Amino acid sequence: MNKAYKRMGMALILAIVALMMIPVFQPLPHAQTKDKPKTTQKRKKQQKKTDDVFADPTDMRPMTGRYYLYPSETKRKYPDLRKYKNVWFKVPISKCRAYVMSGDKVIYVMYASAGKVTKGRSLTPLGTFHVQNESGEQFINANGVGARYFISFYQHGVYLFHSVPINNFASGEHVGSYYYGYKNGAHLTTLGKKPDSHGCVRLTVSDAKWIYTQRQNGGIKVGTKVVIAK
Repeated sequence: MNKAYKRMGMALILAIVALMMIPVFQPLPHAQTKDKPKTTQKRKKQQKKTDDVFADPTDMRPMTGRYYLYPSETKRKYPDLRKYKNVWFKVPISKCRAYVMSGDKVIYVMYASAGKVTKGRSLTPLGTFHVQNESGEQFINANGVGARYFISFYQHGVYLFHSVPINNFASGEHVGSYYYGYKNGAHLTTLGKKPDSHGCVRLTVSDAKWIYTQRQNGGIKVGTKVVIAK
């Protein structure tokens, strides 16, 4: 009997020791989340890579003086879009840029101002549109305000890419045979800085002329995709 009791006692002691040792081999609470920071870091790197695609090139023209007349980039020449495949436009309204794309690659960056934002909503509709037949060297509406070098991307002449505004009542900045802006030059120095139009996408005069010329020579075809985003 004494031997039996001793065996039972030893078994009980061994069981208690085994139970006490179990937590030693369980992973510590923080060990379960050890890999999470690496995952977050990886996501940040992926996000940064995406953002870099749409970063301004180093040669963007300073937004001073009459910058709204000239090419947005100062070193990279306007590309001949006839030499590129899958050409399309991406216009993020809040970023105030218009990107000329070839597939996933940005091939030119333009200062832009799309529709004014009121109560969180832009006057330029969001979505995917396509270049239409309507284009021209200039237009003037019934109020005497218009623009140079336009191409339509929605509602056949309603929503356009075009230059900063011109007018026929001798208001704003007088350059050559045109008066740019109106009300003491309003709507000129906002280009590339904030959404400011009635719905169209405004560009510099030179940039607007370039894409109009590309429209005429076939570099931008009817049906070319235009993506307007927030």
